[in-house]
Amino acid sequence: VVSTQSTGLGPLLEDHAECITIQWILDIDFKNVKESSLVPIVMDNITRRPCFGIFTESNPKTPIAWLCVYSGGAVGLLHVKEGHRGRGFARILIRHTLKVIQNTHGMECRVHACVKKGNTASLNLFLSEGWELQPFNNKKIFFRNPGLSQQ
Repeated sequence: VVSTQSTGLGPLLEDHAECITIQWILDIDFKNVKESSLVPIVMDNITRRPCFGIFTESNPKTPIAWLCVYSGGAVGLLHVKEGHRGRGFARILIRHTLKVIQNTHGMECRVHACVKKGNTASLNLFLSEGWELQPFNNKKIFFRNPGLSQQ
């Protein structure tokens, strides 16, 4: 089922940390990791760095998609909830976040993203946005933006 609701882009708030952490645990398949140990990481990202979500008009307090910037400057935690995929929300989040970073740190700022191997949707998205594939390890794919604004 694809939602046809109106949506908007906005900052993530502390109230969103728990739902984002739970999804992060599911997406990454953390083994033997307690949610309580990851919530502070997500909370730190939300309160100290650019983190954005897509919200629906009918439920403006719960994001349907999100992206955060880690302390090292990499983008991560990219997720779009089932039922909202295929509508360009991840692309909007990547472009917006990259623009904010480049406006703050300069157009030549290099930003990294780490994608779990097998996540072909994210792989194809970053490649289609002009991000360069970088060698990393056997579990993750590492990308680097070309250092120029895509928009």
